[in-house]
Amino acid sequence: MTLHRWPPAVPPDELGAVVHGPVILARATGIVAGLRCVFAYSTGIFLPLVLRAEGVYAEAASRQAFGPHGEPITDSNDTRSWSLPQVHIEVNDQAGFTDSSGGSSSGGENSFEMQADHWIDELPRDGRVTITVAWPQAGLPESRTTLVLEGLDDLHERVLPLL
Repeated sequence: MTLHRWPPAVPPDELGAVVHGPVILARATGIVAGLRCVFAYSTGIFLPLVLRAEGVYAEAASRQAFGPHGEPITDSNDTRSWSLPQVHIEVNDQAGFTDSSGGSSSGGENSFEMQADHWIDELPRDGRVTITVAWPQAGLPESRTTLVLEGLDDLHERVLPLL
């Protein structure tokens, strides 16, 4: 299994099928992480995650994400920064960490939003995907969620070719 951050390796010649609806992955006072949906393609799954924070949690998230001078923290200026949300994904008895440094972020003193898209280059054989999310530096404790994806059996009929 290979995890990719944005831009994902989503097949350009097909539209994926929605195999799981939105779900809250982790929540604490003033901060929440969610999964918009899971799209399945013939060669893998696409996971668009979002994190939002308000009030003091937005201020903490902004400090963690943008650094002391307001510049975004990325792998190039802060190697594997643990000050960003951590996402651990398990599929087919394989697991991997990914971070959100490649996603888009915006925020300030009262609100913060981060979006990070993830591509997994295989389909789960048992239909299960386990996602663990944590960002303790911004007030979000570790939370683990196992999703059971629907409609993988007839996926070849549900994924629409573009041409």
